[in-house]
Amino acid sequence: MSLPSAIPRLFWLPLFLLAGVGTSVAVCLAAIAFFWINNKGSSYRISNPLHFVHEILTSNKTNISPSIDADSDLLDEAVTVTEASPAFSSDTVGRSVTDTSTSQLKTERVTVSVALDSTQQEALSLLKKLKIIENDVKGDELCTKREYARWLVHLNSYLERSPKHRIVPSILMAGSVVAAFDDVAIEDQDFVSIQALAEAGIIFSKLSKMSDNSAPDVLIDQEGLNFFPERFIFRKDLINWKAQLEYEFISNMGKEISRRKVAFMDMKEISAEASPGLLMDMMAGDKSIHRKVFGQMKRFQPSRPSTKAQAAVALTSGKMTEAIHGELQRLEAENSARFDMMEEIKSELLGRGDIEKFWQKKIKEVRTRGLGAERSYEAAVYDLKQEKLVQEKYLSEYLKKKGAIDCQRQLLLSLKEEVNEMLERLSSERILLTAEQHSLQNMRNDLQAKQEGILDAKSILESQIEALRIYRSWVEEEARKSQTRAKFLEEVTRRWKWEKQG
Repeated sequence: MSLPSAIPRLFWLPLFLLAGVGTSVAVCLAAIAFFWINNKGSSYRISNPLHFVHEILTSNKTNISPSIDADSDLLDEAVTVTEASPAFSSDTVGRSVTDTSTSQLKTERVTVSVALDSTQQEALSLLKKLKIIENDVKGDELCTKREYARWLVHLNSYLERSPKHRIVPSILMAGSVVAAFDDVAIEDQDFVSIQALAEAGIIFSKLSKMSDNSAPDVLIDQEGLNFFPERFIFRKDLINWKAQLEYEFISNMGKEISRRKVAFMDMKEISAEASPGLLMDMMAGDKSIHRKVFGQMKRFQPSRPSTKAQAAVALTSGKMTEAIHGELQRLEAENSARFDMMEEIKSELLGRGDIEKFWQKKIKEVRTRGLGAERSYEAAVYDLKQEKLVQEKYLSEYLKKKGAIDCQRQLLLSLKEEVNEMLERLSSERILLTAEQHSLQNMRNDLQAKQEGILDAKSILESQIEALRIYRSWVEEEARKSQTRAKFLEEVTRRWKWEKQG
């Protein structure tokens, strides 16, 4: 059983029990949404899980007793919704956790897919038929400022007939030399639409004469004035841009607003940043754009992003409703007239027999072309057969040449093997020859060493022989001297003996 159907049966329960059950259900739903968000991305940041319960309680307000109404009011006061600030951008969309100094609650940005109602579906269908928006646009997706500016300018220039409220980019941008925003270059695909809105004064830009503090739909950073086209468009900008093309502004707007009762709980927040277009739309009551787009609500939440379906409803509201239906009727009338004309021409041609003659002529031409094609086919087949015979002849000759070349290749391979063997033998013999040359060189060196030794020995022997010869001559001379001395001694001895005997 769903929670909305269960609430009327629980009106008699104590308040704390109702709050506990609602909190448990909301926590479960938040846990499921948390895991789903990690894969799908996110769009809104909520600071309390009871937000879903609050939506259910407020949607079923008429079916709940006064005690439940009081409880829903308490829940409404307890629940705080952290809306997307003007500084958040599309690249920060996703899971984010914000720590606050006053509470320990973690804010999560979630995307809740909601089915489109009949009004939104009809608006999307009308704009797609008129080629204002693309056919692949999904209504449950959030709308960017770039897309809304493109669609708004396209629709206005296409259907607006009042020169006072019509935006014609070619006229507005004639002679323009200054880009309205620093982050929208001329090469941007939506530069014309955004620049046209700035030239018309619909949005605050560098071309405006307004003060920087009065810029509701742009942000000023240290580098200059930026439009941030990829950010989601807020409710206040969605209504303001459209309202400036819809209403005639009055001078005493503030007094008129003070006299009328505006049933918004967050009117202080709206008044702090309200634009003339938004205030004029609030004064329109049930015929206002915001009533048609968002329905009956107590909290406007000006800084909350808008979906593409809501943008479509805003574009088709107001004076554009009649213009769109008139354009559709005109297109249908043109299509009907075109169809009637085609039927009339068809019946006339059938009556005169022109169609039959035309198709007979076409059939005759086709048959003639068929016969020509058949003859061409037969000629081509004959040529292919002749070419096939020639190619077969060339193939046989090629095979013969290939066989001869293969034989020569085998012969060359055998010769190559023999040459390789001879090279191997020569290499081995060269190695042996080198070894023998090395050994012969060693033997030669040894013989040279021996020869040198022999020569040394010979010189020594010759020197010894010379010494012996000298010694021999000396010995012979000494021997002669000894013989002479001996003879002298013998003579002396003989004389001594003779003298002694004498």
